[in-house]
Amino acid sequence: MRILDVLNSLTFRYIVKYVTVLSATVFLLLAVLYVYFSYDYFTELRSSILDELEALQLVYNGQGLAGVEQYLADQRNLPTIGRYSYLIVDAEGNRVAGDLAQTPRYREFSGGWLGFQIALLNWGETVDVDFLARREPLGDGYAALVARNYADAVASGGLVFVTLFRAMIATLLLGIAGGFFSAATTLHRFERLNTELSGIVRGNLSKRLSVEGKKGYPRELARAMNQMLDQIGSLMQGVKLVSDNIAHDLRTPLTRIRNQLSQLRQRLDPAGQDEVDRIIEECDNLLSSFNALLRISALESGSRAPVQARVALSGLLEDLAELYEPVANDKQVDLRLALADGVECAGDSDLLFQMCANLLDNAIKYTAAGGSIEVALAASRGNVEIVVADSGPGIDPTEHRNVFRRFYRVESSRSEQPGHGLGLSLVQAIVHYHHGTIALEDNEPGLRVVVNLPERIPQD
Repeated sequence: MRILDVLNSLTFRYIVKYVTVLSATVFLLLAVLYVYFSYDYFTELRSSILDELEALQLVYNGQGLAGVEQYLADQRNLPTIGRYSYLIVDAEGNRVAGDLAQTPRYREFSGGWLGFQIALLNWGETVDVDFLARREPLGDGYAALVARNYADAVASGGLVFVTLFRAMIATLLLGIAGGFFSAATTLHRFERLNTELSGIVRGNLSKRLSVEGKKGYPRELARAMNQMLDQIGSLMQGVKLVSDNIAHDLRTPLTRIRNQLSQLRQRLDPAGQDEVDRIIEECDNLLSSFNALLRISALESGSRAPVQARVALSGLLEDLAELYEPVANDKQVDLRLALADGVECAGDSDLLFQMCANLLDNAIKYTAAGGSIEVALAASRGNVEIVVADSGPGIDPTEHRNVFRRFYRVESSRSEQPGHGLGLSLVQAIVHYHHGTIALEDNEPGLRVVVNLPERIPQD
């Protein structure tokens, strides 16, 4: 499983989109809440300053400047948090009272609000602190400036903003990482499911997907596929049973007809014998088809007992080449052998001979005059490889799987060569009976058939 496959998977992309949208939505929601609470804070701050100015006005109206000074002294005894800063000036702008040394340089906002910074000592360091202030006249030329710092609010707001931003980044990274591992796990589960299903399709259709250890949708999907495979197997078995029954039921009367034709032929003149010979030949072709069909069914059903006898493949292929060499010479086809000495495998010698004969017969049949055929045999790592390569027209890669089906023939060969479309089906059945594999490859030009057989057939 490659990382790119995980990144391109639907699960990973969906999780990334979901986490991104969720993080952005949460961030936007918290930002709106931050703006709302900030607005509420500054509204309350302005309201408190106005209330403080009103309180100073009432004190001045009742007790004069001395009362204001006493009020300011009392305010200095309050806790630092939430405390106001004051400046009382006369008509010439000179400081009269308050904890502000002088009128600071300020920026004027709308509605008469002022903003300025003052350097304050904090933990041994000088820090610029932001203030919001308002100036109102008290009377008799005196004016009061009430200010309140909002550094804590700004610091808290900055901390909240940075925290939100970092939380969003962390959420994205964790979500993407979690999505990657989740997608990898899901992809791994479905890859295992696909591997099992591919093995069933290429091998034994009687096997079923394992549901043990699977959870959630993979488990339900495996069960649904097993049900589908059961139905497919039942339908295929029904079709095979019908064809097998037809072959079995017709073989006996067809054999009887052939025998009667043979007896009739002896009583006919030579001209009539030729006609009967053609009919007998057709009967032989039908009987050959029926026998091949029944043999395929016997091999696929497992009714034939496995054979563990040692078969000398080198000698078998040499005998086969000797048998077909006159046919190849008549067609002017060069038949070459490349056989390793002493190669053996476990199996049924008759079936293996039939398998190789079918392959060589097809190669000679479809190779034009002047062409060549090579039969090779090699052994390595407990496997035996048999290769039959010809220089004929070959088979289109899209037809490689179809030619192993019963009665299937490539359209281009129907009118060129006689046959019943069971030769490669029988070859495949023999290969699978011996727990081997068969593959068709391009010989450039021609067809290359590669059969791999185990040296020892595993016990079921």
